[in-house]
Amino acid sequence: MPSKALTVAPPQAITSDADVNALFSEWQNVLRKRVGSGEISSTTLTTYVIGMRKFLAWHDAERFGDQVNDDLIRDWKIALRDAGRKPGAINTWLSGVRAFFSWAVGAHHLFYNPSIGVAGAKRSRTSKHKREALTDDEMVRIFEVLRQNSDTPIGKRDRAIIMLMAYTGARTVEVYRADFKGLRTESGNLVLDVQGKGHGEADQILVIWDTEASSAMRDWVASRGNFPGPLFVALSHNAKNTRLSLRYIRHLVKRKYRLAGVVGNKTTHSLRHTAITSAIKHGAPVEKTQAMARHANVSTTFIYVHETDRVQNPAEAFIHYGSKEDEQ
Repeated sequence: MPSKALTVAPPQAITSDADVNALFSEWQNVLRKRVGSGEISSTTLTTYVIGMRKFLAWHDAERFGDQVNDDLIRDWKIALRDAGRKPGAINTWLSGVRAFFSWAVGAHHLFYNPSIGVAGAKRSRTSKHKREALTDDEMVRIFEVLRQNSDTPIGKRDRAIIMLMAYTGARTVEVYRADFKGLRTESGNLVLDVQGKGHGEADQILVIWDTEASSAMRDWVASRGNFPGPLFVALSHNAKNTRLSLRYIRHLVKRKYRLAGVVGNKTTHSLRHTAITSAIKHGAPVEKTQAMARHANVSTTFIYVHETDRVQNPAEAFIHYGSKEDEQ
C-alpha cells in the first residue's frame, strides 16, 4: 500500500480532511460483508480492490499533490492509455475507483465523489470480435485429442469441460462457478444451471443437447461421484475435490489446442465464439441464439449474425461488370 496519505479535494466551500488510504481497509471489510450477504460476488470484490489499488499506487509513484479530484482521476486514465492499456481494462479498474468513492460518500466519510463526472474510456467502434473462432477441422481435431485421453478421471473431466463449452457456448467463468446440484434433466434433456455474467445466482441454464457432449458429462459425473459442491473439481492429492481455478481451466483448454495443432489467436472464449457462430451458420433463429448465448441485448447476438453473413454471403459476390457474354 502507498505510504502517502491522500485527501479528497472537495468543491469550493466544502472542506474535508478524509484520508483515502485510511478508508481503504474499512472499505475492503465492507466489500467482504457484501460478498458474505450475497450482494456482490467475490470476483467483483477482487476487481474493485485491484482497481483502487492501481489508482493509489500510481498516485504514490508519480508523487502528485495529496488531494484527489476529478482531473487527477482523468490524469490516471491518460497515463493508463499512454501505457497501452486497453479501454476494457481501464474501465474495469475505473469501476473500482468509482465504487470506493461512491461508498465513501454514502457512508458519510466524504462530502463528494470526485469520480462521478469521469467518463469511461471509449471502446473502438467495431463489431468485429477480437477472438477468432475455431474452424470445423480444428474442432474435430480437438475432439479426437479428448477421446484419446478419456479413460482416466482427469481425461473425463477435461473432456466434459471442453465439450460443454463447445456445445453450449458456456463462458469460462460459468464453468468455474458451476455446482453439481445445478446439473439435472428437464424435458428429457440434460441441463446445467449457471451463474451468468453480471448475475448474483445460478438463474440461467445451459442445454446440453449434443449426444456426445451429454455422454461426456455423464462419464465425468460417474467418475466424480455425486457428492455436493463444485461440478468440476481438482483431482490432485493436495487439492482433491476443491473447485478448479479459472487459471487451470484456461490452461487445460490451451493445452488441448496445442495437442490438436490449433493456430491463431484462439483462447477459451473462442469456444464460446465458435458455438454461437456455428448455431447461426446452421440456421438457428436469432432469438434462440440469444437465449443460448445469454446475451442481455439482442444487438450483441446480431454482431455474430453480421460477422457470419459478411464472410459467407458478402456483397462482393454480387459485383458484376458487363454481361456474361462480354466476359467470354
